[in-house]
Amino acid sequence: MKKALWTILSIVIIVVVSFYLQTKIAHHEKIKDGEVTEKYKKEVNHKTNYYIFADGRALKIKDHNTWNLIHEGEHYDIEYEYSDAHPPVVKFIGSFDEKGGSGH
Repeated sequence: MKKALWTILSIVIIVVVSFYLQTKIAHHEKIKDGEVTEKYKKEVNHKTNYYIFADGRALKIKDHNTWNLIHEGEHYDIEYEYSDAHPPVVKFIGSFDEKGGSGH
């Protein structure tokens, strides 16, 4: 009886920990020379959220001023993070030309 209880408890702990890790761990990705094909705003609970669409991904921009400086059709190097519980959020965006192009 004790062995069965420990087995069940172990399985439950493994499932809970794996669920936690899947939803809470942030994954970091980079887009090099990605073209911003669209900019848009989305109103959620009386709060405006700012997004760009680059390299086939919708990415949230935290700051309105940063969003204003981004231009559709321009190419940028973008770093963003996401998890299963949170959408992709841009952590860094810089003009591709500012770095002197690829390889510099």
